[in-house]
Amino acid sequence: MKSLRLRLVLGLSLTLCVLWGSVAAWQFTHLQRELRTMLDERLIASAKMVASIVHQFQPVHGAVPTPAEQEALQSVIARDGVACEVSLVRSEVEVLPAPRTIARTGNGPDFSALGGPGFGQITKGGKAWRTYVLEDNGLRVATADRLDVREHLVQTVVRTLVLPFALALAGVLLLTWWISTRSLRPLRHLREELAQRPPHDPTPVSAGRDTVELAPLVDSLNQLLARIQASIAHERRWTADAAHELRTPLTAIKTHVQVAQLVLQQAAPPARAQDALGQAQEGIAHMHATLEQLLQLARLETGDGDAARATQGEAIAEAFQRAVQQSLQRAGDEGRATAALDAQVLPGPWSGAALPLAPCLLTCATTNLLDNALRHCGAVPPSATLQLQRGSGGTDWVEICVRDQGPGLTAEECAQAPERFWRKAANGPGSGLGLTIVRRIAESVGGALELAPGHPGLVARLRLPVQLPNP
Repeated sequence: MKSLRLRLVLGLSLTLCVLWGSVAAWQFTHLQRELRTMLDERLIASAKMVASIVHQFQPVHGAVPTPAEQEALQSVIARDGVACEVSLVRSEVEVLPAPRTIARTGNGPDFSALGGPGFGQITKGGKAWRTYVLEDNGLRVATADRLDVREHLVQTVVRTLVLPFALALAGVLLLTWWISTRSLRPLRHLREELAQRPPHDPTPVSAGRDTVELAPLVDSLNQLLARIQASIAHERRWTADAAHELRTPLTAIKTHVQVAQLVLQQAAPPARAQDALGQAQEGIAHMHATLEQLLQLARLETGDGDAARATQGEAIAEAFQRAVQQSLQRAGDEGRATAALDAQVLPGPWSGAALPLAPCLLTCATTNLLDNALRHCGAVPPSATLQLQRGSGGTDWVEICVRDQGPGLTAEECAQAPERFWRKAANGPGSGLGLTIVRRIAESVGGALELAPGHPGLVARLRLPVQLPNP
């Protein structure tokens, strides 16, 4: 399990280490260069200072200082802290064959190997020295200091800088951990509130709503909880309605079976037993149809249907014709007096049409509309048409229009009809799920079911989006 706080602290720590490390590396390089420059300038300044003092002891250029002057000069150059050697390289009268040393410190290297003026490097006793030679009016001043002493000085300065840097970095990490812990406290409060919440508590979550970053998450969570509560309430109503709808045919079946048993026990006329068994058979058929509708609706609402498959070309009209045949056959099997239907497929570019709905679902939706019309059509057979429509907003439609001449519905009843288990009469035919299934099939592909009073009868329009070839 990943820790958000640990990831935050590690990320900030890595960022600080990279940034501070880059700055420290740059400062270290810059400091080394500055220290070397400063020490080189110290050699130059020492050489110039010694040359200036020697010229004060030499009223005449090239004159050799007296022993007293050399002793005084020796004490001066020894106090400067660098190795130094003062030599005469020429005089006004003669050119010396070699530089004549007039003063030097005891800790310096052999300067005789040095060349002309400027910086150089020599080695004495395995130790490297940085040297500088200054020639001024017959005077040669050589200064030097050890490179290892220089490096030791640089390392000392670096250690002096690294220790505060390390302590500051450790303090920043601890402070970051503490701040992140306090900053993530609203998340902990949110977790605690959710952990202590009862399963059926519908109240919105309040923890974290006063935090800008958590407020959208809490709002989305509250919306999700509201949808879950609505879904639970919906399923409870669905369960209650389904139990009520199934209880009625089961009670009828039980009653008619008991009547048949009594008739057989009393040796009554067989017609009464046959009638009771027939009524029981009707109850079984009604319950079976209701269960089939419930299963179909459950598959649609859980996304287990075949909506992803498309119906293309002439298969759209074939699915419509198949639904007409199934509805007429069902009406004939149920013994309805009116088992006629005026069905038409209007001309259109069916060969190039593509409907984003499986043929079985298109047949199912059409069958439910036709079954509903055949049950309530009265003496006049209902009509059904299948046509293609060009939409004004760039969307084309397949429209199935079913019209009957029955008692019809009011506008208010048309709005209620697609609800689960809704029937105009409590003891009316059907299960009250047919129009619900039709609407759910339409919504699965972005379509719609429209019901309107037909004056007389009812007009049902099922509109499904379709892709048509370019005109």
